[in-house]
Parts: sequence; structure tokens; C-alpha cells
Amino acid sequence: MKLLTLIEIEVKKIIPWLISLFTLMTVLTGSLFFKEISDLKKKLIPTLLDSSIDDYVQNNGHVTLASILDNQILIIGIFILFAIIIICLGLYLWYKEWIGSSKRIYMLLSLKGQRTSILLSKLIVIILSVFVYYAIVLLNLGIGSLLLNTLLPDGLTGKHLVQGALLQSQFINFVLPLTMTDFIYKLLFVILMFGLISVFVLSDRSKRIFGIIFGIFYGIANIAVFLYTKSLFLFVDERFFVNFGFVLIGTVLSYGISTWLLNKKVSI
Repeated sequence: MKLLTLIEIEVKKIIPWLISLFTLMTVLTGSLFFKEISDLKKKLIPTLLDSSIDDYVQNNGHVTLASILDNQILIIGIFILFAIIIICLGLYLWYKEWIGSSKRIYMLLSLKGQRTSILLSKLIVIILSVFVYYAIVLLNLGIGSLLLNTLLPDGLTGKHLVQGALLQSQFINFVLPLTMTDFIYKLLFVILMFGLISVFVLSDRSKRIFGIIFGIFYGIANIAVFLYTKSLFLFVDERFFVNFGFVLIGTVLSYGISTWLLNKKVSI
């Protein structure tokens, strides 16, 4: 089966989940934006009655989306929570397909062509899901910006609210990459996470008891190494090489093991 056909199958499988998750995320963050901005408006009304908006802005500065995000940290928490849920969803869909006597996996393994196309198609869909996630987060920031401009009086909010939030918020970097280097690192990290999931799933499929033990041990070992690298006191350039070294080595090793298991150990 062609790679594009496999990708199409994976997309159709994950789209309903992503629509549900991103809709829920948007509703939750939109509600929090609305509540935080409404509460802020109530606090500002007495002050604005005693002075003009220009005086308030001159003394306190414009109200920005960055300040809303930093004051209502739960919004960032929701973004992070749904990123974790999407990772867990990838594990669930991957594992559900391969566990037991699944007709679908028998069909996939019986197809002509390289088995690695199965792995590659899933990886491509995961990467596309990451791009969609980033786009939805930006959409949510846009909704927050719209609510800020709509609910507060004219002249009270700053300009370029979304751009300002990306540059000024203390916590947005936990959700969105702010530089090309950070973007590449986060993308490689997602690829590594999927590689770890694949090692676990394919190990389980190859050797039930031993495979589960190996998959869990391999995942824990990678987490331990990751935490160790984060505990090191390093200069900026040293941190760069350590971070990228970890994700690159982990990724190559994980996909090497996954490919070997898929081609040599997993059987119908």
C-alpha cells in the first residue's frame, strides 16, 4: 500500500479525536480569557471613573494579553494538559491497533511493500498534529486578543496583542517555540516521544512479557537521561549541544530499534 494511502487512513482515524480535543481546549481557554478580562474590567471601573483612560495608561501602561496569560496561569496549564493528552492519544491509538488479534494489524502486515511505511505514516500524522496544535494555540491567543479589545474600553489595550504575548509572557515558551532553534528542538522532541511509544508497542507485539518489560525499561531509561541532562549546570552553548545531542541520539536509537522490530520480530 502506498505511503499516501496509509497517511490518509491515519488522518481519518485521528481527525475526530483532534476536533473534539481542540474544540474543548478552545472552549475552556476562551471561558478563562472571558472570566479574567471581565474580572479585570470590574476592578478597573472605579479607577477609570476617577481618571481618564489616558491617565491610567500613562501611569500603569496598556493592558496586554501577556499580562492576562501571566495572571491566569491556568490558561497555559490547559495548553500543556492538552499537549500531554495528544501524546497519550498517540500511544492509545498506536497500542489499540496492535494489541491482541486485531484484524487491521493483520491486514497491514500482509500488505506488499516496506513495513517501515506503517511507522512513517504514523510519524507524519503526528508531526502534522503538532503543527495543528500550534495553530490552534495561536487561534486561542487570537480569541483572547479579540475579547480583550471587545470587553475593555478603547485605548486601554495595547497593539499587536498576540505578538506582544509571544515576546513578553513569562510562560508561553512552555507551549509555543519562540525561535527557530526552539521549534526544531521541540519538533525533534515530539518525534523522539513517538519513537519511544513505537519501541514500547512493537516490543510488546514481538515478545509479550519480555517486550512489555523492555519497552517500559527503555522509556524509563530515556526519561532518566533526560532529567539528568536538565539537572546539569551548563553554559548556553553547552546546553544547546546537550539538548540536541539527547534528542538526536534518542531518536536515531528509538527508530532503529522500531524498524528492526517491525521488520525482523513482529509477525502475523
